[in-house]
Amino acid sequence: MVESTSSAPVYLVIGGGGFLGSHIVDLLSERHPEASLRILDLRVPNKLPHVEYFLGDICDPELVDRACAGVTTVIHTASPHPGSPRAIMRKVNVEGTANVIRGCQTQGVGNLIYTSSSSVVMPAQGQVVNADETLPYPSQFADYYGETKAQAEELVLKANGEKALRTCSLRPAGIFGPRDQQMVPKGMASLKRNAHRFQLGSNRTLTDFTYVTNVAHAHTLAVEKLPTDDRIAGEAFFITNDSPVLFWDQLRGLWSLVSNDIRPWVVIPDAVAYAIYYLVYYVLALLSLFIPGFKSNAAFVIKLLLTHRFYNITKAKTLLGYHPIVSLDDGYRRSVEWYLESQRE
Repeated sequence: MVESTSSAPVYLVIGGGGFLGSHIVDLLSERHPEASLRILDLRVPNKLPHVEYFLGDICDPELVDRACAGVTTVIHTASPHPGSPRAIMRKVNVEGTANVIRGCQTQGVGNLIYTSSSSVVMPAQGQVVNADETLPYPSQFADYYGETKAQAEELVLKANGEKALRTCSLRPAGIFGPRDQQMVPKGMASLKRNAHRFQLGSNRTLTDFTYVTNVAHAHTLAVEKLPTDDRIAGEAFFITNDSPVLFWDQLRGLWSLVSNDIRPWVVIPDAVAYAIYYLVYYVLALLSLFIPGFKSNAAFVIKLLLTHRFYNITKAKTLLGYHPIVSLDDGYRRSVEWYLESQRE
């Protein structure tokens, strides 16, 4: 067990064994070596000697209470992947977050930083163009993941000021980088099977992607500023690389580092792509009527290729002092280097 002095801050990273959480732990260790660090997670691939671990479920009140005891700031990053079963997304994102808030209040934690998602403002229909934090939650969400993340974010922000707890929420968009188990590995796998030869849509939609170190950087800024800055308490902040790109250009930024020929052979026009989307959407809807428990996000994935999704981060720049510290091009390079090394291992 890691002992801490009474004067040193104690930081608990919930989900600290995961993709983003592990990068936050690394950055906190680097910038605040005087602090004591804790991780609460279901599993941790690589344990660090200077970190105290609590292994288990955030829906376990006793475990959360033990992990929160004596903590200065909680950073809550735990969340299932968007394609997870609906019951799991609700349990972790909503019920688990409610339990974390209760644990913070019960144990006298001063600050809670929630890792939300830019998808909390993504509507079932329509675009998200240069959206800032004044954009309300949609009446119908694009997917259940965004809906449950929005519900959790509401709980966190409403808890600000209750029982001396200060809260804020960060909304990263399209996180990628080393240790990623989604975007980078799937993108490289599509190159291996020549899926890059077929481009769905005319590549006219702007999308925000964010290198993981930049998201971790935003979290450390919130850790440092939330305890004393009333402008941050109770607020949400979009976090991006501040460089929207055309969707397929993001993947080609990765592919170009391992292949000299990344040109598509077949480009499916937007009109045809939309027809495919609606066909898939209605087929899946029919299947869900006749097959109990059937769910698929295939239509949602197609829609993302055809929809603008980029955000205005002026609020994060102004109040958090956030600016990306790693460019997209550098992020592509670091991500591919990590991926190739992980494949060799």
